[in-house]
Amino acid sequence: MSLARAELERHDWDALRCGCGQSAGHLLTTLETVLAGGASGAVRSLDDHVVVQSILMPPAPAVCAVVMAHLADGMAEAQEQEILWLLLALVAGEVDGDSVEDSLQMRCVETVRDGLWLVYRAFLDASGPVSKGYADDVLDVVEWDPVRLEQYRRW
Repeated sequence: MSLARAELERHDWDALRCGCGQSAGHLLTTLETVLAGGASGAVRSLDDHVVVQSILMPPAPAVCAVVMAHLADGMAEAQEQEILWLLLALVAGEVDGDSVEDSLQMRCVETVRDGLWLVYRAFLDASGPVSKGYADDVLDVVEWDPVRLEQYRRW
């Protein structure tokens, strides 16, 4: 069993309200496709469900945990850019005080900080400049040690 699959099964998706207004249970099919490394654009299809116009929705922390576990499992190179784009959207997402709990963004940041070395690995091993840029932007948000970040940027 993969770490991402275990993380996927750990959450009560039906209890989370999706950005589209339904329960987040319908996201499982898309997340399964992502974990299988298939369907170009599957990651981007989470837009308007997990993040709506840069506003984080309640499934964001759970999706962030699945994404980090997917990084640990080793994502398909074809997914690299989209996965890192999603990770950036999750850690840099905004909070709309009228509709979303204030801790969503911080919970995503903390999840990524727990797996910080995975993001550094993605940054160092990025297959192209866009992926490297997304990883760098994620590190800009979550890294608490700017000296370390500058050291890695020089490599």
